[in-house]
Amino acid sequence: MDAMTASRGKSAQTVILSKTIFILMIISLAGCGGFGGSSTPPQFDFSMAVNPATQSIVAGKGASYTITVNPAPLIGSVNLSIAGLPQGIEAFFETGFDVNGSKTLGISSTDTTPAGTYQATITASDGSVTRTANISLTIIPAADFTLSVTPNLPTVKAGSSTNYTVNVTFSGAETTPVILSTQGLPNGSTASFAPASLSASGTSILTLTVDPEVADEINLFDIVGTDSAGKISIPSAFDVSPTDFTLDQTFGSVKANAGAVLTGQIDVNGTSGPVSLSSRNLPAGVATSISPPIVNGGGFASVTVTTDTSTVPGGYTLEFIGADGSGQSLTRLPLSIAPTNANAGFFLTASPLDAQILAGNSTNYNIGVSAPGGTIPQLVFSVSSSLQGVTAAITPANNNPGTFLLQVSTSLSAGDSAGVITVTATGPDGSQSISVNLETSTPPPPDDNS
Repeated sequence: MDAMTASRGKSAQTVILSKTIFILMIISLAGCGGFGGSSTPPQFDFSMAVNPATQSIVAGKGASYTITVNPAPLIGSVNLSIAGLPQGIEAFFETGFDVNGSKTLGISSTDTTPAGTYQATITASDGSVTRTANISLTIIPAADFTLSVTPNLPTVKAGSSTNYTVNVTFSGAETTPVILSTQGLPNGSTASFAPASLSASGTSILTLTVDPEVADEINLFDIVGTDSAGKISIPSAFDVSPTDFTLDQTFGSVKANAGAVLTGQIDVNGTSGPVSLSSRNLPAGVATSISPPIVNGGGFASVTVTTDTSTVPGGYTLEFIGADGSGQSLTRLPLSIAPTNANAGFFLTASPLDAQILAGNSTNYNIGVSAPGGTIPQLVFSVSSSLQGVTAAITPANNNPGTFLLQVSTSLSAGDSAGVITVTATGPDGSQSISVNLETSTPPPPDDNS
């Protein structure tokens, strides 16, 4: 059928519908005593049919029924509802309707909807006239086994674990192994099943381990059973209880030559009880020293991070963990290892790694110097930048021979730009360089009302 024929067909449907509505209006007015008669609302009789009346679907799938009202124009004025469907099956009437007097009923199920045949009643009513029709829906199991899980919502401390009992029940004589797994676990949580599969009806224990990086809230995931016949998913959840303390680190984000030593501290906020501190996620050649290793709330521990000249350049995230009776908490140290000159006799660090300012403003970076023997040689500093409108200088800080301040100033001409500032230090046995990132943006125009 070409476009013109289709257009004529739609026009014809529209004309028929309009004429039908007009005739119904005339009948209504006549029935009410003519155009000047009583204002009693019109009442129209109608019939309703559903097609198909019976359907079968696999659990987890959907179905649709077509509901037709006669006369067709009344489909837009009757209210449709459905009753009798069991839990696990949802029904919805699609918006809009066909000019032929039909509307679609959609049915959805889950893969855990119980198998069986269910009856439901569809009702159509315009407020005066009510018609009903029955439908039948048969649910076929998605697999030849059933799955259940307890508990529904356990509470777990950050850094600890909890157990679920997973029950598998086979429905047939012939069985293939049901393989158990999880989907949608939040980052920092892991799951293990014992056993990981079942070849007969039985129980598996799911052990869920929650890292302190998992948010202290209700976390959702699915427990999944799969065999050759299909798959069943059970929605599950766990609630992470908050710890009574938090940790903060004072390093900021740091860039360091391989071989450099960093110093900072971990602050313990909150609890009055003892918190045990440790570190993890250390790359090869990096070690930490925490003193004291146990801190009361409101206290702090001094931390030394030692890198080796063999540490591979790249970006790393060191983690410091605190633990007490309420669970575990963590704080992270972003560390970027830069190439090094192992013969220079000293190493550089810079913090923070990145800074963002408005053009015309200034900012500071901390530059640290460490030496293998502890004695820092006499150094000469120079600074270079890839950015226009940027000037920088190195000055000593805190009367500490190993601490310097990189002071950066920008002019409005810097505008919207991003680049690198490089600090080079030269000693008797060679040079080391370290770089930081700077991003500038054009300041907003002044307020005319100011």
